[in-house]
Amino acid sequence: MTAVAVVFAFIVLVDRPIRQERLRQASRFVLPDLDPAAITNVEIQPWGQPAIDAERVGSSTNLWRLARPVRYPAQGPKIEAFLDALANLQWKDRISDQELRDLPNAQETYGFTKPQFSILLKGAGQERRIEVGGLSPMADEVFLNLVGNTAICLASAEVLKVIPQDGDQWRDLALLDIEKTPFDELTVRSGTQEKLDLRRDATNHLWYMSRPVSARADSTLVKQLLAHLDHLTVARFISDDPQPDLESFGLQSSSLTPDVTLLFTNGGSLATMLQIGLSPSNAPGFAYARRADPSNIVLVSREPFAVWQADYTNFLDQHLISVPPAWIESIEVRGEDEFSARKETNGLWEIRGRETFPSDATLMNDWLEGLAGIPTAIEKTTVADFSPYGLDHPSLRYTVRSGPAAGSHAEAQLTFGTNKNGEVFERRSDEYFVNTIVREEFDRLPRASWQLRDRHIWNFDSSNVVSVTVRELGGVRKYMRDPDGEWTFAPGFHGPPFINSPSLEEGVHRIGKLTAVYWDGVGNDHLERFGFAQTDHSLEFEVRSPGGIETNRVEFGARSPYSHPYASVVKNGERLIFEFPADLYENFVEHDLTIPAALRYHP
Repeated sequence: MTAVAVVFAFIVLVDRPIRQERLRQASRFVLPDLDPAAITNVEIQPWGQPAIDAERVGSSTNLWRLARPVRYPAQGPKIEAFLDALANLQWKDRISDQELRDLPNAQETYGFTKPQFSILLKGAGQERRIEVGGLSPMADEVFLNLVGNTAICLASAEVLKVIPQDGDQWRDLALLDIEKTPFDELTVRSGTQEKLDLRRDATNHLWYMSRPVSARADSTLVKQLLAHLDHLTVARFISDDPQPDLESFGLQSSSLTPDVTLLFTNGGSLATMLQIGLSPSNAPGFAYARRADPSNIVLVSREPFAVWQADYTNFLDQHLISVPPAWIESIEVRGEDEFSARKETNGLWEIRGRETFPSDATLMNDWLEGLAGIPTAIEKTTVADFSPYGLDHPSLRYTVRSGPAAGSHAEAQLTFGTNKNGEVFERRSDEYFVNTIVREEFDRLPRASWQLRDRHIWNFDSSNVVSVTVRELGGVRKYMRDPDGEWTFAPGFHGPPFINSPSLEEGVHRIGKLTAVYWDGVGNDHLERFGFAQTDHSLEFEVRSPGGIETNRVEFGARSPYSHPYASVVKNGERLIFEFPADLYENFVEHDLTIPAALRYHP
């Protein structure tokens, strides 16, 4: 080492300044004109280790495959980075042939009798072979020899970081390539028992379960789990033996092993396979795994596969429908009345029953989103008699029909039965089990055509309102406009509290554009359940119109479970009950359009 240091010091301190000026204009690239894209084969021989041979797959791709020490998919980006590093590698100093002849044992001195690596690049044009020798005394530079050129270069030792020490460093770490594997069926086994069979519909691309029951699968969950598999990587390569001892890895076929087998088939033919076996005794969080191709044994994290061992019910789609709401074209309803909702060619929905009218866009969208989003819970998986659940004579039935995108699953019939502890029983005609949904969710599902009517109550301009009369618990107060258009007390009425004219004007303006939150009833039956008698609060607006003065009256009741006050109007001789916007009531009605407690005759 001392002799090397002396020689190196002489070169750096004495000879280098002379040569630097001479070589100033020369190219400093170790491999000038190297085109990484033209290289089709890379051979690396680490000293004392098996050779590494990588081949480009196709002449113009970034895909690579290892040919040695084993045939295996390679990490293309790492090989491309290696080639780019060589193409951009520049020497910091050069030792000429003449100088080498003056140095005894130069090959041994610079580490070329036992080079760290011998690299051969093949492709279009001349082959390039470069040997990587020893390190400089400061270990920050490495000696390089381009075979065919008698000079030796000194370059940054950073290049060593991109040269693989063994074949495993360039192996593709991806466990599976789900995205590029064509398959339409996935079978999950535990040992030799088939636990689950999932099939993807060729038309709508949704997942369905064919074993152990015939039902809709949770397509979103299945897609998420498959995407997770696609991102799993190999932790360590264990064995490339073509005939390994599978029993020692827990990968032999028996009633108990492998723990999990995932079979991906396409049209009945095996596309790929993954088996998960035992865990090493010193690494319980990992498991041995084996694929169909390549069939070597690797070590992977065990945790991602626990979900595939769960009960099949975890893979069921626990929603009322599976198709996207945009695919639905019609819904037939048998509930409080019989009607249908049909999507027109312009994308708007029309309600057809005793009356035909356009549906309210928001209510229709809420209904469709609810069908797809309301969660269900399995009550019983196999049912022969549906009468205990009220499903033999259901209280509500939907027939949902979708367009061609849904394929063979375009029609779904949903029935709803009796209540159970705040839940409602539900089933689909194409499935064998009974579900429940939360009662509050059920109450939001339309059972009558009037629940989908336009929610606009009325539309008048506040500037046309000539008076407002407030009645509450026997008390009466009336407001009217003065000659300047400001609000004042009508004759016979007075404060306190006194009128906040701007606030009252804003409240009248907003009520003039009143829109119901939800519809809750039609007619005069069972009004007591909405609390109108107990609240005894109403507003009357006298509105100037071309035909004279019109009176618009709204009554208020108790609060709904959603905190909106119930309200009622009469339109075309029919009483409509709805939920009044809570913010409008609290900010304006309670503030400006109620009777002070001292003026109420009925406490």
